[in-house]
Amino acid sequence: MNSITGITGSIARVHLGAGTAGSEPLPLDRLGTFIGGRGLGAQYLFNEVGADTDPLSAGNKLVFMNGPLGGTLVTGSNKINLAFKSPLTGTYSYSLCGGHWGPELKFAGFDGLIVEGAAPAPVYLWINDGRMELRPAANLWGKTIPETEKALRAELGGDERIQIACIGPAGEMLNRYACITAGWYREFGRGGCGAVMGAKKLKAIAVRGTGDIRVHDPKGMMEFAETLYRDLKAHPKAKERRTYGTNEMLRTVNDLGYLCTRNFTEGYFPEGTRIDGPRMREDIVVGDASCYACPVACGKRSRAGGAFGSVLLEGPEFETIGLVGANCGVSDWDAIVKATQICDEYGFDTMNAGGAVALAMECFGKGIITAKDTGGLELRFGSGPALVEALRMIAGRRGIGDILAEGIKAAAERFGAPELGMHSKGQGFGVYDPRGCKGMALTYALSPKGAHHMYATTMGPEMAAKSTLSIEGKGKLQRDQQFSMCIADSIGVCSTLRVVLSVKALAGAFTMATGRPMDEQGLLTAAERIINLERLYNIRLGLSRKDDTLPERFLREPLPDGHAKGSTVDLESMLDDYYALMGWDLDGIPTREKLLELGL
Repeated sequence: MNSITGITGSIARVHLGAGTAGSEPLPLDRLGTFIGGRGLGAQYLFNEVGADTDPLSAGNKLVFMNGPLGGTLVTGSNKINLAFKSPLTGTYSYSLCGGHWGPELKFAGFDGLIVEGAAPAPVYLWINDGRMELRPAANLWGKTIPETEKALRAELGGDERIQIACIGPAGEMLNRYACITAGWYREFGRGGCGAVMGAKKLKAIAVRGTGDIRVHDPKGMMEFAETLYRDLKAHPKAKERRTYGTNEMLRTVNDLGYLCTRNFTEGYFPEGTRIDGPRMREDIVVGDASCYACPVACGKRSRAGGAFGSVLLEGPEFETIGLVGANCGVSDWDAIVKATQICDEYGFDTMNAGGAVALAMECFGKGIITAKDTGGLELRFGSGPALVEALRMIAGRRGIGDILAEGIKAAAERFGAPELGMHSKGQGFGVYDPRGCKGMALTYALSPKGAHHMYATTMGPEMAAKSTLSIEGKGKLQRDQQFSMCIADSIGVCSTLRVVLSVKALAGAFTMATGRPMDEQGLLTAAERIINLERLYNIRLGLSRKDDTLPERFLREPLPDGHAKGSTVDLESMLDDYYALMGWDLDGIPTREKLLELGL
C-alpha cells in the first residue's frame, strides 16, 4: 500500500498493439498539483498525445482517471474522468461517468487506466484484482450494449459484481459521437470516445475488485459522510431531483424561454407540459436508480409502449428529453423513449444525435434536402416516427444516417447549410438556448470540448438570481462555476453534491482521504491550473478567440417568443470580461505571467 491514503498509487497501462498490460506508480506530487480525475487526465494527455495525432489513429489514448474521493464512503463519490482527443471536434476532450465502474477500478487496485495503441483484431480487457488480460472479442463485435453485457458477463462466470464498460455498433462503425457505456445506462458521452475505442478494436473493459480504499482519517471521513448524507437527503433540490430525476428542470427552463425548440429556432416549447418532470413521473416512471454511494437516485426507470412496442429502460434524462424531444418538436413519450433506447443500445450520444436530426428536420422543412436525400423519409418537426427512423439510420450508418453520424458540423456543411448547424467547435449544444440564459453562452463558447453544458453550470445561479437575461457579472460567474465543476470532476464526486458541499468542505475531505494538507485556495488554484492546461492543449492545435464562438442564430436572430422574446447574445463583451479575469490576452491566450504563477 502506498504511503498516501485515498488512492492506490498505481496506474494501469495497456498497449493494444503490443498486447501488453502492466502498471506504473502514480507520481504522488501530482495530487496537490492536479487533484486527480479530470486534472490528472489533462496532464497525462497533454504530455502524451501530440497536436498532430489523428483522433482515430493508434496514437490517440484513452486516459481514465479516478479522483482521491472516488470509491470512498463519501456520498456521490462515483465519478471517473476520461481524457482523449475528440474525433468529433478534433480538440481536447474529457467525459465523466457515474455508476459503479470507476469505483470498481479503484477496488481492483488502480487509480487510473491508460489505453494506447490499436489491436489488430477485436479484444476486450479483463481486470481482476490487479491482474490484467487481453482476450479475443470477435464473438462480441457487432453486439449492442445489452447484448455485450450479457455475453461478456456469462463468459466471465456470471458474477453480477463485475463492472463492464463497452461500446456498441456505433463505436465500431466510428460514429463521431459514439459513447462508452458502463452498466448499460451510464455513459462516457460527448465527443466520441466510443469511436476512439472502436478504432482501437477494444470492445469492452471488464473490472472486478475486492480491495479496500484506506483513508487517512477514517473517523473524520465517516462523520463527514454521515453529515453530507443527511444534508443531501434533506435539501429541497435533492428531494426534487429524487422525485423527478434530472427532468425536474424542464418546466422552469421552458417557462423562462430558453428550452431548445425546433433546432433552436425558438426558446419556448408549447407542448412542454407533456414532457416535464411531473408528467414524466406520472406517465412513464416505474422506479428509481442510483449510482454508487448516492441517496439521491436521480435515475428513473421508465416504461413506454404504443406503436414502437414495449420499452423498459433507465431514463430518459433531461438533456435527452430536450434534444430528441423539444428540439425535434416531439412531445410523444413513446417516441422519445424509443429514441433513447436506440441511442443507448447502439451506443451513441442522444444530445448530438438529437441536434443532428433537428438540423436535418429544419433542412427538410426549408427544402434544402428532400425525400430523395432522406430515402423517402418525411423528416419533419413533430414527427415521432421520423425521429425514430432517423436514429435507426444513424445507428446503422444507412442513407442520410451515415452523414448525420459524422456530427452536426459535418452534416450541415454536407447539406450546404453550415449556418443551420447548431454547434460550437463541432459539439452540439445542451438544452439551454444561450439567448435566454446569457451565462451559458460563455459556457458553450469556452468549453475546450465544444458546446458542453456541464463545463460551467451557470444556469442554476442565474435562475436563482433572476439574471438570465443580463450580461452583468457573467465573466466572474463563468470563472467561479468552471472552478467549482473542475474541482468536483477532479476530486471524484458527482456535481449534484455542490448544492450542499462547499469548496472548503471538499478541501477538508481531500485532506481526510489523502493525509495531504489542502485548503480552499489550494483547490481553487489547482482548478485554475487544470483549466489553463486544457486551454493550452487547444492552443497547441491552433485554437484561439476565433474558436470561442457561437452560431450566428444566437448572435443575430432574436428569440421569437416566450419569456426571453427578442434576446440575442452579446458574446464579445462577455469574452473580454472573462479573459481579463483569467489573466488571458484579448486573443484568449494565457499570459506568460499567468502560466508562471500556476507553475505551467
